[in-house]
Amino acid sequence: MTPEMERLLERMQTGWRPRRDEIDMRIRQRTLFDWSFAPSFSRPDAVLIGRPESRYGVIRTDVVLWIDEHLEWALCVDNFWWLS
Repeated sequence: MTPEMERLLERMQTGWRPRRDEIDMRIRQRTLFDWSFAPSFSRPDAVLIGRPESRYGVIRTDVVLWIDEHLEWALCVDNFWWLS
């Protein structure tokens, strides 16, 4: 995890709700459509699967670090995901 993601995670843990323009530009933001939770077979952590914004097919995120209580966004090891 990058230092920028560590700081973002710390802010989320305080109850801060991110907006697109408030996330460090070094953290990639993507949108995941038609998503659901999926087990991580190598570890007891959860991951997300869904359809990315500009591709066909299904992708799988890396481990979920933090997810919004309203399921609107998630910080994963690989990216920050807006959930749609």
